[in-house]
Amino acid sequence: MGKTAENIEYYLDPKNDKDYLQDLLLNIKEAYKNKTKLTFRIVKPKEKGFLVKVGGLFAFVSFNHFGWSYPSIEFWKNISNSLIGNFFSGKIYQVEENPISIQIDAKEQEFENPNLEKCSKYRGIILRKTNYGFFVDLGLHFNWKCGSILGLIHISTFLDKSDYENWKVGDEIETVFQGYNENNQPVLGDNIERGKWRNGEMEKLIGTIQKVTISINENGKPEYFVLGEHKATVPIKKEFYPNFRTTAKKYTYGLKDGEIIECEIIKINRKKDSFVLKLTIEPPKN
Repeated sequence: MGKTAENIEYYLDPKNDKDYLQDLLLNIKEAYKNKTKLTFRIVKPKEKGFLVKVGGLFAFVSFNHFGWSYPSIEFWKNISNSLIGNFFSGKIYQVEENPISIQIDAKEQEFENPNLEKCSKYRGIILRKTNYGFFVDLGLHFNWKCGSILGLIHISTFLDKSDYENWKVGDEIETVFQGYNENNQPVLGDNIERGKWRNGEMEKLIGTIQKVTISINENGKPEYFVLGEHKATVPIKKEFYPNFRTTAKKYTYGLKDGEIIECEIIKINRKKDSFVLKLTIEPPKN
């Protein structure tokens, strides 16, 4: 018997709660049979998933059956409380009656495109703290309508290094979106200049010829700066100068402070945020 305006007094009688639950369960079983997608609300986190409310009954959605995934369960535990009260959709894949047990598969979600704007600020949740930075999910900023947007704030991009020490896992943080890396993952952080080394902007210079400024250090050795500011190295390797390595080495010894030369950018040193250069000098004629 379905719950209607005509029979509402029947269901208000506590003795008939069992009939009401059977009606709700019948609806769930019909959705299971017809593979109907239902909307559910997250009630609270559990050890391996979420307790949710669907069709008036409690159900369970495991982390493995949710609309996105994380590298480890640690991420789930640190984000779970931020998902309470939010609505998602899924299909029933298992129903039991004694006792009532309902399992939902919510992998197939329809999320909106976040359209992140470069150099704009967004709010996120810190999910993991490492010795090289924070993993942050920006999904909270969009009330999870865009799903998970997981990115890294590298420690080098903090304008104030004390922020790294003060922030902790689970905190809500505001950060700047700086583009995507080679794996199409968001690059985050307030230091725009350092972010260029992680969002693919500097990679665009690989293979180009650039002017390099020479600065002789206190040890009398040359240091190299691309475009006058970005540090670089000039390794004298046989693979770069197969027939005139000695000549290339002598050339670097003769460089003077303030001199400007041209070099080819051949790659990037990500650990040091610097360029690796190759001299453009001609090999000696025999």
